[in-house]
Amino acid sequence: MRGFGVVWMAPGLRGKISTFGQLVLAAIRSRYRVNSGGASDQEVLANTWADYNILRFVKRNINVRIDRNASPRVWFIVPELNSSVIFGGYIALFQFIRYVQTLGIETGIIALKQSSSREQLLKDFESNPLAHEILVKSKLQKIGLSNSVRLSARDMLVSYNWTASLIAASMARFLDDAAYYYFVQEDERIFYPNDSYRFLCESVFNGNPRPRLICNSAKLREHFRNHGLINDTSVVGVFEHGIPNFDLPSRDNLTSRSPRKFVFYGRPEDHAKRNLMTIALLAIAKAKRDGAFNAEPWEFYMLGSQRMGETFSLDGLKIHSLPNQGYNDYRRMLLGFDVGLCLMYSPHPSVPPFEMVRSGMITVVNTSSDRTDDWYRGVSANFEPGNPTIEGLAGAIARATARVGDIEGRVAAASTYHPRDWAESFDHLPQSLGHAIFGT
Repeated sequence: MRGFGVVWMAPGLRGKISTFGQLVLAAIRSRYRVNSGGASDQEVLANTWADYNILRFVKRNINVRIDRNASPRVWFIVPELNSSVIFGGYIALFQFIRYVQTLGIETGIIALKQSSSREQLLKDFESNPLAHEILVKSKLQKIGLSNSVRLSARDMLVSYNWTASLIAASMARFLDDAAYYYFVQEDERIFYPNDSYRFLCESVFNGNPRPRLICNSAKLREHFRNHGLINDTSVVGVFEHGIPNFDLPSRDNLTSRSPRKFVFYGRPEDHAKRNLMTIALLAIAKAKRDGAFNAEPWEFYMLGSQRMGETFSLDGLKIHSLPNQGYNDYRRMLLGFDVGLCLMYSPHPSVPPFEMVRSGMITVVNTSSDRTDDWYRGVSANFEPGNPTIEGLAGAIARATARVGDIEGRVAAASTYHPRDWAESFDHLPQSLGHAIFGT
Protein backbone atom coordinates (compact mmCIF):
# COMPACT_ATOMS: atom_id res chain seq x y z
CA MET A 1 0.00 0.00 0.00
CA ARG A 2 1.45 3.35 -1.07
CA GLY A 3 0.74 5.10 2.18
CA PHE A 4 3.18 2.83 3.98
CA GLY A 5 5.91 3.37 1.42
CA VAL A 6 7.51 6.22 3.31
CA VAL A 7 7.69 3.98 6.39
CA TRP A 8 9.05 0.90 4.63
CA MET A 9 11.74 2.95 2.87
CA ALA A 10 13.04 4.37 6.15
CA PRO A 11 16.40 2.76 7.07
CA GLY A 12 16.31 0.10 9.77
CA LEU A 13 13.62 -0.81 12.30
CA ARG A 14 14.39 2.26 14.42
CA GLY A 15 13.96 4.49 11.37
CA LYS A 16 10.65 2.85 10.46
CA ILE A 17 9.34 3.27 14.00
CA SER A 18 10.46 6.89 14.11
CA THR A 19 8.90 7.69 10.73
CA PHE A 20 5.59 6.07 11.62
CA GLY A 21 5.60 7.85 14.98
CA GLN A 22 5.91 11.15 13.13
CA LEU A 23 2.91 10.27 10.98
CA VAL A 24 0.86 9.42 14.06
CA LEU A 25 1.82 12.72 15.67
CA ALA A 26 0.78 14.44 12.46
CA ALA A 27 -2.72 13.02 12.95
CA ILE A 28 -2.90 14.56 16.37
CA ARG A 29 -1.61 17.92 15.17
CA SER A 30 -3.38 17.66 11.81
CA ARG A 31 -0.43 18.81 9.72
CA TYR A 32 -0.70 16.73 6.58
CA ARG A 33 -3.40 18.27 4.51
CA VAL A 34 -3.50 19.57 0.97
CA ASN A 35 -5.97 22.46 0.70
CA SER A 36 -4.54 24.10 -2.41
CA GLY A 37 -6.12 23.40 -5.75
CA GLY A 38 -2.65 23.84 -7.26
CA ALA A 39 -1.26 20.69 -5.62
CA SER A 40 0.16 18.09 -7.99
CA ASP A 41 -1.48 14.69 -8.51
CA GLN A 42 1.44 13.09 -6.70
CA GLU A 43 1.02 15.41 -3.69
CA VAL A 44 -2.72 14.76 -3.51
CA LEU A 45 -2.19 11.01 -3.79
CA ALA A 46 0.56 10.98 -1.16
CA ASN A 47 -1.48 13.02 1.29
CA THR A 48 -4.63 10.96 0.72
CA TRP A 49 -2.83 7.71 1.53
CA ALA A 50 -1.00 9.35 4.44
CA ASP A 51 -4.34 10.49 5.91
CA TYR A 52 -5.80 7.03 5.34
CA ASN A 53 -3.00 5.23 7.14
CA ILE A 54 -2.75 7.79 9.94
CA LEU A 55 -6.48 7.66 10.72
CA ARG A 56 -6.58 3.87 10.38
CA PHE A 57 -3.75 3.72 12.89
CA VAL A 58 -5.55 6.06 15.29
CA LYS A 59 -8.77 4.03 14.97
CA ARG A 60 -7.09 0.62 15.40
CA ASN A 61 -8.17 -1.91 18.01
CA ILE A 62 -6.07 -2.20 21.16
CA ASN A 63 -5.66 -5.54 22.91
CA VAL A 64 -5.76 -5.43 26.69
CA ARG A 65 -4.05 -8.03 28.81
CA ILE A 66 -5.93 -8.27 32.08
CA ASP A 67 -3.78 -8.68 35.17
CA ARG A 68 -6.03 -10.26 37.79
CA ASN A 69 -3.52 -9.56 40.57
CA ALA A 70 -3.14 -5.84 39.86
CA SER A 71 -4.81 -3.31 42.12
CA PRO A 72 -7.27 -0.97 40.37
CA ARG A 73 -6.03 2.40 39.19
CA VAL A 74 -7.11 5.33 37.06
CA TRP A 75 -5.28 5.38 33.75
CA PHE A 76 -4.90 8.71 31.93
CA ILE A 77 -4.37 8.36 28.17
CA VAL A 78 -2.45 11.25 26.58
CA PRO A 79 -1.02 11.85 23.08
CA GLU A 80 2.50 12.28 24.44
CA LEU A 81 4.56 13.21 27.47
CA ASN A 82 6.76 16.10 26.43
CA SER A 83 7.99 18.76 28.84
CA SER A 84 8.01 21.37 26.05
CA VAL A 85 4.29 21.12 25.31
CA ILE A 86 2.77 21.58 28.75
CA PHE A 87 0.10 24.27 28.57
CA GLY A 88 -3.26 25.05 30.19
CA GLY A 89 -5.03 21.87 29.16
CA TYR A 90 -2.29 19.61 30.47
CA ILE A 91 -2.08 21.63 33.68
CA ALA A 92 -5.77 21.04 34.37
CA LEU A 93 -5.32 17.32 33.66
CA PHE A 94 -2.28 17.10 35.96
CA GLN A 95 -4.22 18.90 38.68
CA PHE A 96 -6.96 16.29 38.35
CA ILE A 97 -4.44 13.45 38.47
CA ARG A 98 -2.98 14.92 41.64
CA TYR A 99 -6.48 15.20 43.11
CA VAL A 100 -7.14 11.52 42.36
CA GLN A 101 -3.86 10.64 44.04
CA THR A 102 -4.88 12.59 47.17
CA LEU A 103 -7.88 10.25 47.41
CA GLY A 104 -5.46 7.34 47.84
CA ILE A 105 -6.20 5.94 44.37
CA GLU A 106 -3.34 4.62 42.26
CA THR A 107 -2.81 6.31 38.90
CA GLY A 108 -1.13 5.50 35.61
CA ILE A 109 -0.39 7.35 32.38
CA ILE A 110 -0.49 5.78 28.91
CA ALA A 111 1.28 7.79 26.21
CA LEU A 112 0.25 7.12 22.61
CA LYS A 113 3.50 8.38 21.14
CA GLN A 114 6.80 6.64 21.78
CA SER A 115 8.56 8.61 24.49
CA SER A 116 11.68 8.61 26.62
CA SER A 117 12.42 6.16 29.41
CA ARG A 118 10.90 6.81 32.81
CA GLU A 119 14.23 8.04 34.11
CA GLN A 120 14.63 10.50 31.24
CA LEU A 121 11.04 11.74 31.60
CA LEU A 122 11.55 12.46 35.29
CA LYS A 123 14.69 14.37 34.45
CA ASP A 124 12.93 16.33 31.66
CA PHE A 125 10.11 17.35 34.01
CA GLU A 126 12.28 18.36 36.97
CA SER A 127 11.55 22.05 36.31
CA ASN A 128 7.79 21.41 36.48
CA PRO A 129 7.04 20.44 40.10
CA LEU A 130 3.39 19.53 39.44
CA ALA A 131 4.08 17.24 36.48
CA HIS A 132 7.18 15.76 38.13
CA GLU A 133 5.21 14.88 41.27
CA ILE A 134 2.51 13.23 39.16
CA LEU A 135 4.99 11.16 37.15
CA VAL A 136 6.87 9.99 40.25
CA LYS A 137 3.63 8.59 41.72
CA SER A 138 2.20 7.13 38.49
CA LYS A 139 2.81 3.92 36.63
CA LEU A 140 3.74 4.59 32.99
CA GLN A 141 2.94 2.67 29.82
CA LYS A 142 3.33 3.63 26.18
CA ILE A 143 1.49 2.23 23.20
CA GLY A 144 3.47 3.60 20.28
CA LEU A 145 3.34 0.99 17.51
CA SER A 146 2.21 -1.69 19.95
CA ASN A 147 -1.42 -2.76 20.05
CA SER A 148 -1.54 -4.01 23.63
CA VAL A 149 -1.47 -2.70 27.18
CA ARG A 150 -1.81 -4.32 30.59
CA LEU A 151 -4.72 -3.33 32.86
CA SER A 152 -6.80 -4.56 35.75
CA ALA A 153 -10.43 -5.29 34.93
CA ARG A 154 -11.38 -2.84 37.70
CA ASP A 155 -9.48 0.08 36.18
CA MET A 156 -10.92 3.41 35.06
CA LEU A 157 -9.83 5.06 31.79
CA VAL A 158 -9.59 8.82 31.25
CA SER A 159 -8.73 10.18 27.79
CA TYR A 160 -7.18 13.60 27.18
CA ASN A 161 -8.28 14.33 23.60
CA TRP A 162 -10.24 12.82 20.71
CA THR A 163 -7.44 10.57 19.44
CA ALA A 164 -6.89 9.23 22.96
CA SER A 165 -10.67 8.77 23.23
CA LEU A 166 -10.74 6.47 20.20
CA ILE A 167 -8.00 4.37 21.81
CA ALA A 168 -9.81 4.39 25.17
CA ALA A 169 -13.05 3.20 23.54
CA SER A 170 -11.18 0.21 22.12
CA MET A 171 -9.68 -0.61 25.52
CA ALA A 172 -12.85 -0.13 27.57
CA ARG A 173 -14.53 -3.34 26.36
CA PHE A 174 -12.08 -5.39 28.47
CA LEU A 175 -13.06 -3.71 31.76
CA ASP A 176 -15.70 -4.65 34.32
CA ASP A 177 -17.19 -1.19 33.78
CA ALA A 178 -16.91 -1.11 29.97
CA ALA A 179 -16.72 2.67 29.67
CA TYR A 180 -14.22 5.50 29.58
CA TYR A 181 -14.16 9.16 30.62
CA TYR A 182 -13.22 11.99 28.27
CA PHE A 183 -11.45 14.87 30.06
CA VAL A 184 -12.82 17.32 27.54
CA GLN A 185 -11.66 20.94 27.53
CA GLU A 186 -12.81 22.09 24.10
CA ASP A 187 -15.06 21.17 21.21
CA GLU A 188 -12.08 19.80 19.30
CA ARG A 189 -13.98 19.89 16.01
CA ILE A 190 -13.10 23.59 15.77
CA PHE A 191 -9.48 22.70 15.02
CA TYR A 192 -10.43 21.20 11.65
CA PRO A 193 -12.25 22.18 8.47
CA ASN A 194 -15.10 19.90 7.42
CA ASP A 195 -12.82 16.98 6.63
CA SER A 196 -12.10 13.40 7.65
CA TYR A 197 -10.31 14.49 10.80
CA ARG A 198 -13.31 16.47 11.99
CA PHE A 199 -15.63 13.56 11.10
CA LEU A 200 -13.59 11.12 13.16
CA CYS A 201 -13.26 13.68 15.98
CA GLU A 202 -17.05 14.05 16.11
CA SER A 203 -17.53 10.28 15.89
CA VAL A 204 -16.18 10.04 19.44
CA PHE A 205 -19.56 11.27 20.70
CA ASN A 206 -21.46 8.73 18.58
CA GLY A 207 -19.30 5.71 19.30
CA ASN A 208 -19.96 2.66 21.43
CA PRO A 209 -19.30 3.13 24.23
CA ARG A 210 -20.25 6.79 24.29
CA PRO A 211 -17.81 8.77 26.39
CA ARG A 212 -18.64 9.87 29.88
CA LEU A 213 -17.48 13.46 30.14
CA ILE A 214 -15.32 15.30 32.64
CA CYS A 215 -16.11 18.74 31.25
CA ASN A 216 -14.03 21.80 32.11
CA SER A 217 -16.84 24.34 32.33
CA ALA A 218 -20.61 24.61 32.49
CA LYS A 219 -20.39 26.76 29.36
CA LEU A 220 -18.74 23.96 27.39
CA ARG A 221 -21.34 21.45 28.62
CA GLU A 222 -24.06 23.86 27.51
CA HIS A 223 -22.44 24.05 24.07
CA PHE A 224 -22.29 20.25 23.73
CA ARG A 225 -25.95 20.01 24.72
CA ASN A 226 -26.99 22.73 22.27
CA HIS A 227 -25.16 20.91 19.47
CA GLY A 228 -26.74 17.55 20.29
CA LEU A 229 -23.50 15.87 21.32
CA ILE A 230 -24.85 15.05 24.78
CA ASN A 231 -28.36 14.61 26.16
CA ASP A 232 -30.17 13.97 29.42
CA THR A 233 -28.88 10.38 29.56
CA SER A 234 -25.22 11.39 29.23
CA VAL A 235 -22.90 11.04 32.21
CA VAL A 236 -21.26 14.46 32.59
CA GLY A 237 -19.22 15.76 35.48
CA VAL A 238 -18.37 19.47 35.32
CA PHE A 239 -15.53 21.34 36.98
CA GLU A 240 -14.47 24.97 36.79
CA HIS A 241 -10.82 25.96 36.85
CA GLY A 242 -9.36 26.79 40.22
CA ILE A 243 -8.25 30.44 40.28
CA PRO A 244 -6.57 31.45 43.57
CA ASN A 245 -7.24 34.90 44.99
CA PHE A 246 -4.32 37.33 45.26
CA ASP A 247 -4.42 40.48 47.35
CA LEU A 248 -4.90 43.50 45.11
CA PRO A 249 -2.55 46.47 45.26
CA SER A 250 -3.62 49.28 47.59
CA ARG A 251 -6.17 51.76 46.32
CA ASP A 252 -3.52 54.49 46.50
CA ASN A 253 -1.24 52.38 44.31
CA LEU A 254 -3.97 51.77 41.74
CA THR A 255 -4.98 55.42 41.74
CA SER A 256 -1.49 56.85 41.30
CA ARG A 257 -0.13 54.28 38.83
CA SER A 258 1.45 56.08 35.88
CA PRO A 259 1.88 55.26 33.15
CA ARG A 260 -1.16 53.05 32.93
CA LYS A 261 -0.47 49.52 31.70
CA PHE A 262 -2.30 47.57 28.99
CA VAL A 263 -1.75 43.85 28.42
CA PHE A 264 -3.21 41.45 25.87
CA TYR A 265 -3.10 37.68 25.53
CA GLY A 266 -1.26 36.96 22.30
CA ARG A 267 -0.59 33.50 20.84
CA PRO A 268 0.77 33.58 17.26
CA GLU A 269 1.34 29.80 17.16
CA ASP A 270 -0.81 27.71 14.80
CA HIS A 271 -2.30 25.64 17.62
CA ALA A 272 -3.55 28.83 19.32
CA LYS A 273 -5.33 30.44 16.36
CA ARG A 274 -8.57 30.50 18.36
CA ASN A 275 -7.01 33.26 20.51
CA LEU A 276 -7.23 35.55 17.46
CA MET A 277 -3.77 37.11 17.66
CA THR A 278 -4.21 39.09 14.45
CA ILE A 279 -7.66 40.35 15.45
CA ALA A 280 -6.21 41.55 18.77
CA LEU A 281 -3.51 43.49 16.92
CA LEU A 282 -6.03 45.03 14.53
CA ALA A 283 -8.35 46.04 17.39
CA ILE A 284 -5.52 47.61 19.42
CA ALA A 285 -4.25 49.53 16.39
CA LYS A 286 -7.73 50.87 15.62
CA ALA A 287 -8.31 51.83 19.26
CA LYS A 288 -5.03 53.74 19.16
CA ARG A 289 -6.00 55.58 15.97
CA ASP A 290 -9.38 56.41 17.52
CA GLY A 291 -7.69 58.03 20.53
CA ALA A 292 -8.41 55.39 23.19
CA PHE A 293 -4.99 55.95 24.80
CA ASN A 294 -4.78 59.76 24.50
CA ALA A 295 -6.04 60.77 27.95
CA GLU A 296 -2.94 59.62 29.88
CA PRO A 297 0.38 57.81 29.28
CA TRP A 298 0.19 54.06 28.57
CA GLU A 299 2.62 51.15 28.29
CA PHE A 300 1.75 48.06 26.26
CA TYR A 301 2.54 44.39 26.89
CA MET A 302 1.77 40.97 25.43
CA LEU A 303 1.67 37.73 27.41
CA GLY A 304 1.32 34.14 26.30
CA SER A 305 4.24 33.86 23.87
CA GLN A 306 7.61 35.37 23.07
CA ARG A 307 7.51 34.38 19.41
CA MET A 308 7.14 38.06 18.47
CA GLY A 309 10.51 38.94 20.02
CA GLU A 310 11.19 40.92 23.20
CA THR A 311 9.52 44.00 21.70
CA PHE A 312 7.74 44.85 18.48
CA SER A 313 6.04 47.90 17.00
CA LEU A 314 2.31 48.16 16.29
CA ASP A 315 1.07 51.31 14.57
CA GLY A 316 3.49 53.42 16.56
CA LEU A 317 2.98 51.56 19.85
CA LYS A 318 5.90 49.67 21.41
CA ILE A 319 4.73 46.26 22.63
CA HIS A 320 6.81 44.40 25.24
CA SER A 321 6.54 40.59 25.15
CA LEU A 322 6.47 39.15 28.66
CA PRO A 323 8.39 35.94 29.46
CA ASN A 324 6.62 32.77 30.55
CA GLN A 325 6.87 32.13 34.29
CA GLY A 326 5.47 30.06 37.12
CA TYR A 327 1.81 30.45 37.98
CA ASN A 328 2.21 32.43 41.20
CA ASP A 329 4.63 34.87 39.57
CA TYR A 330 2.29 35.17 36.60
CA ARG A 331 -0.68 36.03 38.82
CA ARG A 332 1.32 38.58 40.79
CA MET A 333 2.43 40.12 37.51
CA LEU A 334 -1.21 40.58 36.44
CA LEU A 335 -1.77 42.82 39.47
CA GLY A 336 0.38 45.44 37.75
CA PHE A 337 -1.99 46.06 34.82
CA ASP A 338 -5.04 48.27 34.37
CA VAL A 339 -6.64 47.02 31.15
CA GLY A 340 -6.49 43.56 29.60
CA LEU A 341 -7.60 42.12 26.26
CA CYS A 342 -8.19 38.40 25.86
CA LEU A 343 -9.98 36.96 22.83
CA MET A 344 -11.31 33.44 22.39
CA TYR A 345 -13.07 32.21 19.25
CA SER A 346 -14.32 28.88 20.54
CA PRO A 347 -16.96 27.36 22.84
CA HIS A 348 -14.56 27.08 25.78
CA PRO A 349 -14.56 30.45 27.60
CA SER A 350 -10.81 30.36 28.34
CA VAL A 351 -9.19 31.07 31.72
CA PRO A 352 -6.87 34.12 31.32
CA PRO A 353 -9.73 36.66 31.07
CA PHE A 354 -11.08 35.52 34.43
CA GLU A 355 -7.59 35.75 35.95
CA MET A 356 -7.37 39.28 34.59
CA VAL A 357 -10.72 40.25 36.08
CA ARG A 358 -9.73 38.83 39.46
CA SER A 359 -6.55 40.90 39.29
CA GLY A 360 -8.57 44.13 39.15
CA MET A 361 -8.21 44.73 35.41
CA ILE A 362 -10.93 46.06 33.17
CA THR A 363 -10.91 43.16 30.73
CA VAL A 364 -12.00 43.29 27.11
CA VAL A 365 -13.42 40.07 25.62
CA ASN A 366 -15.29 39.17 22.45
CA THR A 367 -18.92 38.13 22.76
CA SER A 368 -20.35 35.06 21.04
CA SER A 369 -23.65 33.21 20.80
CA ASP A 370 -22.71 31.23 23.93
CA ARG A 371 -21.09 34.11 25.84
CA THR A 372 -23.21 37.21 25.53
CA ASP A 373 -22.65 40.75 26.80
CA ASP A 374 -25.16 40.15 29.61
CA TRP A 375 -23.47 36.89 30.61
CA TYR A 376 -20.03 38.47 30.93
CA ARG A 377 -21.35 41.49 32.85
CA GLY A 378 -23.28 39.14 35.11
CA VAL A 379 -20.03 37.37 36.01
CA SER A 380 -18.11 40.57 36.82
CA ALA A 381 -18.44 44.28 36.18
CA ASN A 382 -14.71 44.25 35.38
CA PHE A 383 -15.55 42.72 32.00
CA GLU A 384 -15.93 45.06 29.06
CA PRO A 385 -17.43 42.86 26.31
CA GLY A 386 -17.02 43.88 22.69
CA ASN A 387 -19.12 42.95 19.70
CA PRO A 388 -17.25 40.42 17.52
CA THR A 389 -15.96 42.92 14.96
CA ILE A 390 -12.75 44.96 14.80
CA GLU A 391 -14.79 48.10 15.45
CA GLY A 392 -16.66 46.48 18.32
CA LEU A 393 -13.47 45.38 20.06
CA ALA A 394 -11.76 48.74 19.49
CA GLY A 395 -14.77 50.44 21.04
CA ALA A 396 -14.61 48.10 24.03
CA ILE A 397 -10.92 48.99 24.49
CA ALA A 398 -11.84 52.69 24.49
CA ARG A 399 -14.56 52.10 27.09
CA ALA A 400 -12.11 50.09 29.21
CA THR A 401 -9.40 52.75 29.20
CA ALA A 402 -12.00 55.32 30.22
CA ARG A 403 -12.92 53.21 33.27
CA VAL A 404 -9.48 52.68 34.81
CA GLY A 405 -9.95 55.56 37.26
CA ASP A 406 -12.92 53.84 38.93
CA ILE A 407 -10.71 52.18 41.52
CA GLU A 408 -13.52 51.30 43.91
CA GLY A 409 -15.44 49.63 41.12
CA ARG A 410 -12.40 47.66 39.93
CA VAL A 411 -11.67 46.37 43.43
CA ALA A 412 -15.30 45.50 44.14
CA ALA A 413 -15.65 43.53 40.89
CA ALA A 414 -12.38 41.54 41.22
CA SER A 415 -14.14 38.19 41.60
CA THR A 416 -15.72 35.47 39.47
CA TYR A 417 -17.62 32.23 40.06
CA HIS A 418 -14.47 30.07 39.91
CA PRO A 419 -13.26 27.98 42.87
CA ARG A 420 -10.28 29.30 44.81
CA ASP A 421 -8.25 26.10 44.42
CA TRP A 422 -8.23 22.86 42.43
CA ALA A 423 -9.38 20.68 45.31
CA GLU A 424 -12.57 22.75 45.45
CA SER A 425 -12.87 22.36 41.67
CA PHE A 426 -12.87 18.57 41.82
CA ASP A 427 -14.40 17.67 45.20
CA HIS A 428 -17.86 16.96 43.75
CA LEU A 429 -16.66 14.96 40.75
CA PRO A 430 -16.29 11.43 42.21
CA GLN A 431 -19.98 11.35 43.10
CA SER A 432 -21.12 12.62 39.70
CA LEU A 433 -18.81 10.30 37.72
CA GLY A 434 -20.14 7.21 39.45
CA HIS A 435 -17.20 4.83 38.95
CA ALA A 436 -16.65 2.03 41.47
CA ILE A 437 -13.03 3.05 41.93
CA PHE A 438 -14.27 6.07 43.90
CA GLY A 439 -16.35 3.87 46.17
CA THR A 440 -19.60 5.26 44.75
